[in-house]
Amino acid sequence: MMIRWFRRFWVHTKELRTQLFLTYFFVFALFFAAVIILVSVSIRDLLIDQIGNNRTAVLQQIAERADIVKTSSTTLSSLYSHEIQSNGFLDLMTSEEQEAASDYLDSQKEIYDEVFSHIGLGFDVVLMGSNGFLYCSDGVGEDVSVWPYEPWYRYLQTALDSGKDGDVQFSRTFSGSTEAGTVYRFAAGRTLAGAGGEGILLILIDEKYLEELYSPTQRQGGEIYIYDQNGYIVSHSNKKMLGKQFIDVEYMEDAYGTNQSNIIQKLGERYMLSTYLDEKTGWTIVEESPTSIILNALTRTYWVMGLMLTAGMILAVVVSIYISRRVSHPLTELSRAMDKFGSEDFTPPRGKNGTQEIDHLQDSFNHMAVQISSLMEIIREREQQKRVLEVNFLRAQINPHFLYNMLFSIRCAVEVGKSGQASQMLSAFIDLLRSTLEVKDTMIPLRDELETTRKYLVVQKLRYGEKINYEIEMQEGTEQCMVPTLILSPLVENAIFHGIEAKNEAGTIVIESALLGENLLLTITDDGAGMDDETLVRVRERYNQEEVKDGHSIGMSNVHKRIRLNFGEGYGLSVESSLGIGTTVTLLMAAVFQKEEDHESSGRG
Repeated sequence: MMIRWFRRFWVHTKELRTQLFLTYFFVFALFFAAVIILVSVSIRDLLIDQIGNNRTAVLQQIAERADIVKTSSTTLSSLYSHEIQSNGFLDLMTSEEQEAASDYLDSQKEIYDEVFSHIGLGFDVVLMGSNGFLYCSDGVGEDVSVWPYEPWYRYLQTALDSGKDGDVQFSRTFSGSTEAGTVYRFAAGRTLAGAGGEGILLILIDEKYLEELYSPTQRQGGEIYIYDQNGYIVSHSNKKMLGKQFIDVEYMEDAYGTNQSNIIQKLGERYMLSTYLDEKTGWTIVEESPTSIILNALTRTYWVMGLMLTAGMILAVVVSIYISRRVSHPLTELSRAMDKFGSEDFTPPRGKNGTQEIDHLQDSFNHMAVQISSLMEIIREREQQKRVLEVNFLRAQINPHFLYNMLFSIRCAVEVGKSGQASQMLSAFIDLLRSTLEVKDTMIPLRDELETTRKYLVVQKLRYGEKINYEIEMQEGTEQCMVPTLILSPLVENAIFHGIEAKNEAGTIVIESALLGENLLLTITDDGAGMDDETLVRVRERYNQEEVKDGHSIGMSNVHKRIRLNFGEGYGLSVESSLGIGTTVTLLMAAVFQKEEDHESSGRG
């Protein structure tokens, strides 16, 4: 199988058209692939730089908000320092004075809570004086007497001792246990001096306020954290990292710089490391994000590039095919047109795409095709005219038969001496004849056809009196349906003469219309004499015949043929009858409404 396919391919490669196609396709494909690769690499580098700059800008915004937290802590420390020193809370005090001092500091805390609520900052205060005064705000929630023995406090004490008097120093982040659970805080500490001794003022800030600054911008799978100038973790989503000295500050600055982004390898995965150093606070904000997440937009770009490459390949195929055909095989289009000539999808070849001799051959073929198509169109028009004439003939055929029966009814009334009745019948007949002759179209709305039928029934009721009763029930929505003219009167006439007149009692004719899906259903039912099975079979055979050879069933046959000529072979007339019970004639037509009427000469089916 493969050998056969290869042989066929090898034969085709020797053709000029195939060789041109492969050459052009290779050149175009190589060009598009090179352009797409170069553009993809350029976009990738540009996107990484842009994302790195954007992430550094985001870290800068986080640093600015963190600076507000740190500055607010320093401001609070200054405010409390002034209150404590001006009120002498570090002097020697009695227990009552210490209780009053605590109440005063509580009231001040309420004021400062309201002042700093606009930045969403909550805090607690601890004052440990050498005079024995110990103050803790309500939110501290733990025993502070053990703090001087903890590493974070000793770290803060060392910073205070080495700094200038009155400077605010910040502790490492530490954990504490309260009734609400474990909390993580960092403290802004300051040494205070009074007449009665010294004291340590601590402004406690919950680490969650720092985490809330960056958690909305933290990418899934990535990390953002903050460390101080000594490499201690100030804030991190992993609380086990808080207060630990995991960062070598000098190495980080030398290897990755500050205020920039780098692509690094970590645990076998590529990360984008972005850093921003806030000179005011001394804190560095770091973000580590997997490049697989960051470069999602680039993945979509690769898809777009892939689609563009695919489109380029398709374009290369199209252009290569076009050029190879134009250069090598100008006769192909003409040959195919000759093969399709006479079929429905035939279109003559257009344009000049070959040598002078081939173009001349194409012009000659097109001229011949136009002539033949013109002749075929003439034949189709004549067939259409023949069909219209056949419809008009059937319509004309019904009129003499119908007029004869009407005039016969009037004649019978005159012969029996009912001149008054005959006069009324003649007036009604003239009215009926006028409305019938005024109709020029072969298709009319159902309401007009029913009105003509009603006038005919008026004439017959004048003749038969109470022997004939009729009902017309038209379903709403059917009055606009288009039907052939004089399609009901011949059937009503049959119901009178062959049904009701043949029995002794009075009879009723019921005419009904209904919509059945996309079809219109008309029924003419009488409770006349009916037909036995043998007669019913003969009637069905007669109206289904191509030609009616005698005068029987001419009305049914005429109606049946006109329905089929207008709507197609799937439509027409059917008859059901039972002897002594009555007859029902059903007409099935397509539901064509007046606004979408097609002239019956255009045909259906």
